[in-house]
Amino acid sequence: MTHRGRGSRPAWPFRTLALTALAIALTACGGGGGGASFPLIPPSSGGSPSGNTPPPATQPPATQPDNATPEVPPPTCTAAVPAGAPLTAISSVQGTGHISPMANQAVTVRGVVVGDFQNSGSASVKLNGFFVQQLVPDADPLTSEGVFVYAPSGSTRVAVGDFVQVTGEVTEFGQTAGAGAKPDSITEIVGTGATALAISVCGSGVVVKPTQITLPVADESTLERYEGMLVEIAQPLAVTELFELGRYGQMVLSLNGRQFNPTNGNATATHAQNLLSRIMLDDGSSVSNPNPIPYLSAAGTEGTRRMGDTTQKITGILSHNFGAYRIQPTVAPVFAQANPRQPTAPVVGGSLKVASLNVLNYFTTFQDGTNSAGQPGQVCLLGTGVATDCRGANNLNEFKRQQAKIVAAIAGLDADVIGLMEIQNTDVATNDLLAALNAKVGANTYAAVNSGVFGTDAIKVDILYKPAKVQRVGNAVLPTGADLADYTAASGRPPLAQRFSVVGNNGGFWFVVNHLKSKGSCPTTGDVDQGQGCWNLARVKQAQALNSFAGKLKAMGTTVETDVLMMGDFNSYLLEDPTKQLEAAGNESLLKRMPAADRYTYVFGGETGALDHAYVSASLATQVNGVNVWHINSDEPTALDYNTDFTTDDRYAPTPFRASDHDPVLVGLNLAADAAVVEPIVSASIPASAKTGETYSMDITEATPGGATTLTSLTVDWGDGTAATTAAGTGAVTHTYAAPGTFSVVVTLTNSAGQTATKTGNVNVTTTVVVLPPGPPDLFFSEYVEGSSNNKAIELYNPTASAIDLSLYAVKLYSNGATAATSTQALSGSLPPGGTVVLANSGATAAFKPVGTFDSGVANFNGDDALTLEKSGTVIDRIGQVGFDPGTEWKSANGASTLNQTLRRKPTIKSGDPNPGIAFDTATQWDSFPIDTSAGLGSHTVN
Repeated sequence: MTHRGRGSRPAWPFRTLALTALAIALTACGGGGGGASFPLIPPSSGGSPSGNTPPPATQPPATQPDNATPEVPPPTCTAAVPAGAPLTAISSVQGTGHISPMANQAVTVRGVVVGDFQNSGSASVKLNGFFVQQLVPDADPLTSEGVFVYAPSGSTRVAVGDFVQVTGEVTEFGQTAGAGAKPDSITEIVGTGATALAISVCGSGVVVKPTQITLPVADESTLERYEGMLVEIAQPLAVTELFELGRYGQMVLSLNGRQFNPTNGNATATHAQNLLSRIMLDDGSSVSNPNPIPYLSAAGTEGTRRMGDTTQKITGILSHNFGAYRIQPTVAPVFAQANPRQPTAPVVGGSLKVASLNVLNYFTTFQDGTNSAGQPGQVCLLGTGVATDCRGANNLNEFKRQQAKIVAAIAGLDADVIGLMEIQNTDVATNDLLAALNAKVGANTYAAVNSGVFGTDAIKVDILYKPAKVQRVGNAVLPTGADLADYTAASGRPPLAQRFSVVGNNGGFWFVVNHLKSKGSCPTTGDVDQGQGCWNLARVKQAQALNSFAGKLKAMGTTVETDVLMMGDFNSYLLEDPTKQLEAAGNESLLKRMPAADRYTYVFGGETGALDHAYVSASLATQVNGVNVWHINSDEPTALDYNTDFTTDDRYAPTPFRASDHDPVLVGLNLAADAAVVEPIVSASIPASAKTGETYSMDITEATPGGATTLTSLTVDWGDGTAATTAAGTGAVTHTYAAPGTFSVVVTLTNSAGQTATKTGNVNVTTTVVVLPPGPPDLFFSEYVEGSSNNKAIELYNPTASAIDLSLYAVKLYSNGATAATSTQALSGSLPPGGTVVLANSGATAAFKPVGTFDSGVANFNGDDALTLEKSGTVIDRIGQVGFDPGTEWKSANGASTLNQTLRRKPTIKSGDPNPGIAFDTATQWDSFPIDTSAGLGSHTVN
């Protein structure tokens, strides 16, 4: 839970579920199904999920409170009741709806303390208050008899069983504002400036029995009538969501076992029915990142709590806040490990084992600007060379933890061929993982297919294999034409295919690794969630393109191979439209051979299902020995992964458990013997950028003629019309481009049988920029302000000993990587020695417009826009790099950024930077200050 401030004191401390952050964290791979986000209680729709008419509001609930009148009369309270705070029944304070009818009124209530969650200084941080419940329920079953009393430090201490009198003001904490907003608050009694909190303990030892409630509920109003009361659910419940266990100490429990996504085919329950059959179990604390993490099975790194684990009874206080009804336990729940860990991968049999695993953004460049070699100043690059945000580990320490878990998982799978998803779109990352894997399992145990950079996403799919078990037949293959366009239009990441044959009997098959468009980042119109998550239409088109691609693979090469195995993260559950497309084309969904309860690889929003699949062509289906899923990730708490942020109770261990968020899928094959097939292989690392007049070098990493054939020729066509270069074999080959442009580099290997293999890549050639030495002292940019809203300004400084004629100068703005100016501001007037002039956005506030400021259109920049200062048409200073879009900002390793910061020229700088076409480092000449810093505008000094 998070502490949230309210006024001058801490507020009701129940945590927000942070639904937006939850969506960003999870939508990379899955979800969907109904459009409601876990764990919101759905709004009443006027009927129950089955379509039956709900009982009228006046009808008693199915379960009545059993806190009947006690056998012994309650203690007598002698404390005075203030005239302005009349004695009021708690049920009257609560009323029959979400909001108290007595909100903002002073009251005095009496009742029994049924839940003591008062803090004990900083040593024991709970909820900073207690729950009090009236002994005798009123005649209205729709009103609650319990309420929370906010009793911060210094308040009278109470204990469970105390009979108390409390005076204070009725408030609603957490009420959502805005038209049409759904009520989401808890009624509480607090002390205010007008009504001080007064607590009197009148007696002790009074016992209140918990009210029995049952799941499912008809709608949310069923639980609202128990808000603040001591309740008990005596039904067996199962863990169905653990995403926030380590962050806020809460989990979701559900009736009738863990809940499955409705489109996975495990159960007939709808998404709405699932929501009505669950309850949040909280930990009675306001601490974020609790230490220790509650409800784990053991104190050490072997401790866990897995989806499907069960508890027979939950007793505590029912509260409602932050999007969910939740129970704050007054009796520690006892869990049974109904879903124990699988220490080893399941056996699938066969002579060959194939697997797939989503490696959850395995990047060797990190968000702190370093890489796996410890080098600073790194960026993450797409296949096209465009800078983008890094994914995965934030730093080297996290990366080492991530790597150890991923390696443990792959080693545990012990697959002969394994497809990877979400690995950085470069062979550097793949080779890094390969080296770490072989260091664990033995040198040269695994090899990579050298797929290179492809697609336009920051991540790609890739393939590792054991050369002792299988051999590659030809190059890895990507789709082309319409298959490529239709598949990559939605996600930018194509599938990757490789033909293999078994060492020994030459049994062959095509292995195709996939990663379809996710269900997240939903659009507002068009391909929205209609029950199968967002972008379902896009995934259908991808599935159709995959069917077409697989059909072409079957006819590719000198000999036909019809055995095709497609695996990966399809971001579609078992009964959704994209998976139906694959089956309609004659491919078998192998997971359907498994018991229904085990057909899952992912958990999203408290619903379990399979997003990762294995599909086989008809000819291969009879050669499948077994299929299974190793449930090492989806069942585990997120808190056990490699991340170190929000980690106070670090339960990390270099084990396979929670190595990723997806479970790996395994397939065992018994491939029939085939005739030997020979296909040549050529691989090359083709850099994506070059400069005119400079030596461009590419590296041929593989050149295998195949079988008994010999190498006839190995050539490189540079794509610029010059003669091809002949290479003797593997190694570096160089070229010099004379003109700028984008060129297709093609490496072609021909063997003695006349067979060819090619490797292609694009190179973007740009004009070499001549770096000019600094000119004589002249006007230069001295301050840059990229603040909130329109608070944008540029300051110019005259470092010379004479007045400057400003009519010789102009400032130009280049937006979003433009090579031509999008706005120009000609200057005028005269600037004295040591003087400054400010150009500001017309909408900037007064603080950014010192005396003499000019309103200017060039002060309409964002963090990724470049600026130049020209004198008589010649650039004499710049901010940013003209013709290059960095994404959102230029940022250095020390944090200086052109986005949401003020940059001030270092006092040691006495002249401008006349090189607008080269990389821009904000740290070299600039000091950074927080957003909306304006104190320095209008003056500047140099040393």
